[in-house]
Amino acid sequence: MSGSDDLSVALELRLLAERYAIAVDTGDSAMFAGLFTPDGVLESPRGTYLGREELAGVPSMMQGLYARTHHGVVAMAPAIEGDKASARTHAYARHYYRAPDRREYCYEMTIVYEDEFRRTGEGWRLARRKLVMVGDATFLIGPLHKVTPSGVVDWRQV
Repeated sequence: MSGSDDLSVALELRLLAERYAIAVDTGDSAMFAGLFTPDGVLESPRGTYLGREELAGVPSMMQGLYARTHHGVVAMAPAIEGDKASARTHAYARHYYRAPDRREYCYEMTIVYEDEFRRTGEGWRLARRKLVMVGDATFLIGPLHKVTPSGVVDWRQV
């Protein structure tokens, strides 16, 4: 492959990772499952999902657990070898929920995905994605600050 071919494939793989995030956040089960090969595997703290039928259940599971989610792809540098590629994809995942105290919280995960890709007749697809959690945090969200003409003020002082 030439340098421009590798760059084109790297962009395709990055877009695949971006679509994964969008599919989870929008609850699009068909899109999510279609990002994987028919025998694709997702390994995560919630379990291992094998094949498109099991994978299709992941977005709805997430929507059942959280009020909403927001995933972002931060960095990816794939190694491309013919019709196969691998990457460590750095990402974050925010999971919003309302606690019994009626306040809204965010459970945030800092993630590295260990990705294996395969070029298929459908294009590049995830053959295997392993979610490795680097760190996590839970925090209260909401109007903690108020912007005024004179600057930002802590809402508790207003």
